[in-house]
Amino acid sequence: MENIRKLLHLNSMIAELDKLYVIDPLCNIYNRNGFIRTADTMFRRCQEAGSKLLISFIDMDGLKMINDNYGHKEGDFALQRLAAVISECCRSGRICARFGGDEFIILGENASEEDAEAVETAFYSQLENINILIKKPYTIDASIGTVVTEVSEGQTLFQLITQADEIMYEKKKRKKTSRYLRRD
Repeated sequence: MENIRKLLHLNSMIAELDKLYVIDPLCNIYNRNGFIRTADTMFRRCQEAGSKLLISFIDMDGLKMINDNYGHKEGDFALQRLAAVISECCRSGRICARFGGDEFIILGENASEEDAEAVETAFYSQLENINILIKKPYTIDASIGTVVTEVSEGQTLFQLITQADEIMYEKKKRKKTSRYLRRD
């Protein structure tokens, strides 16, 4: 009996360690490890089926300003709210992850070109809603770049992530430039 109890306890601890290995403790979504584990399988399925893969790369705008002016606890709150927004956009078999400090990613199989626009529209709509709800002296904002493509032979998941990152970065640059051009 004692051995069964120990085995059950050991299995419970292994499951908890696995969760810690794949889930970001701050944002409660996949971390990079969890993303890679799940995304590799999705990537291979799309490659084998000839179906399209959706990848959105998201980078938070203004986290340093929030941390500097309101403290890191408030920065963590902003990251958590952004992660919740991203998670809301991950219906229909999509996964999301915190890829690094203030970088996030969404991945989906069997995607269409319309899905890219739908994800980005939903993302910005949810972002607007969360800012109305939280009523903070700052705005949670982010830039997003999305790629929908068939996975060709020899292509890697990292190459597609890099494409989405480059699109996001171009949008971020345009956003910053337009801020300087505004005349209020």
